[in-house]
Amino acid sequence: MSGRGRWGVVFAAASATGVVLSTVVASGRPILASRWSLLWWLAGWSVAWVVAVVAAFHLPVRVAVPAVLVVGVMLRLAALAGPPTTSDDLYRYSWDGRVQAAGIDPYAQPPVSPALERLREPWLWPDAQGCAAIHRPVGCTRINRPGQRTIYPPAAEAWFASVYRVAGIGARAKAWQVAGLLTELGTLALLPLALRRWGRDPRWLALYALGPAPVLEVVNNGHVDGLAVVCVVGALAVVGKPGDRRALVRDVAAGALLGAAFLVKLYPAILLLAFVGAGPRRWVPVVRAALAAAAVAVVAYLPHVVREGGHVVGYLPRYLREEHYTTGGRFLLASLARVPAGSAAAVSGVAVAGACAWVWWRRPPAPASACLLVGAVLLAASPVQPWYAVMLLAVAAIAGRPAWAAVVAAGYPYFFAVILASRHAAGLGEAAYATALVVVIVATARRSGSPSRRPAPVRSGATSSTRLA
Repeated sequence: MSGRGRWGVVFAAASATGVVLSTVVASGRPILASRWSLLWWLAGWSVAWVVAVVAAFHLPVRVAVPAVLVVGVMLRLAALAGPPTTSDDLYRYSWDGRVQAAGIDPYAQPPVSPALERLREPWLWPDAQGCAAIHRPVGCTRINRPGQRTIYPPAAEAWFASVYRVAGIGARAKAWQVAGLLTELGTLALLPLALRRWGRDPRWLALYALGPAPVLEVVNNGHVDGLAVVCVVGALAVVGKPGDRRALVRDVAAGALLGAAFLVKLYPAILLLAFVGAGPRRWVPVVRAALAAAAVAVVAYLPHVVREGGHVVGYLPRYLREEHYTTGGRFLLASLARVPAGSAAAVSGVAVAGACAWVWWRRPPAPASACLLVGAVLLAASPVQPWYAVMLLAVAAIAGRPAWAAVVAAGYPYFFAVILASRHAAGLGEAAYATALVVVIVATARRSGSPSRRPAPVRSGATSSTRLA
């Protein structure tokens, strides 16, 4: 058997293992029942992912890219095998969609409001028997934080309303998982375009398409983050490059897409700075994109602000307190460095500002800038929620920076430790995020010391020696 044939077998075996594990994870018990065993399943899946990515780079492009797309779709279809495994967010999505279908602004009232009692569905507000089945007291609801107004920005709310209206009142978790699947199919379709736009090896598609995180978080858990990822990948696919005659149109389009991503999840706003390398005058593309993004945000927020005023921020301030950002307890790397809690937020903010300054000064290509900016935010903030890092995996694929996948992986041990109330949660989180930071630093140092940082063009029938570091 030839070398390519052997790598084809390795790719097929690793991909099949990933599909099986996607099915096992999706059809298994939820996190509170499966506990740490679920993390071990995810770890095995991650090993299969790494092997499949390495194997894909040893196959010809004309073979690897279609194969990766097929396997990526299979992984996502397998994730529909069961209900959400590690998150209950989609129950809130369904409620917000229900409220809007009734003609009520989603920011007007919290779910427990007596004024909304007529909208309560048995699926979200089970009877005594249903509450017992999910190990909750009588009068329970599946919705998290039912006493708080929604936190989600307008584009997310529009998505919830659209999915709810299409799926109908009888829809359950599967509707939201299918909605997540649709966003993932959009991302898989856009990634090759973005890679071609930036002259990257198209096989970097495998880094995202075969990864467990987007499959689990966007499809199985139905997280709306997938919609933000589509917008960000689309922005990187259309943004202008130095010397582009259509830079104005491209920058405006990219800015509008980033504005839409901001209206799904707030943190993509930092990616506007990634456009400084798109033209000879660094401020021009940023201003164009920022104006477009601001216009989209104003148009989306204005009707809600007129009706509900300051309630549009929902429980964001309370969320920041719950997650210990206001007290400095969430910044794990700062804590590991023995920074006092009262100064942790400021020190972490300075670290992110340093990354922003580096991007402004050095003006790397937009994908590399986006990778650094999102990665810096995640390392500084060290969130419990691993689904926030799905976006980082997408931009890392476009930039060809696989080391940033370590940040994606770092969120899972910490998440499990917190959800399962481990007394070692903080220490485990510090170790995970510190390890990810070391991986990124080492890979960056190796890349900087490489004799040639610009890979040769890849022919459709050739294999590549592109470094996976």
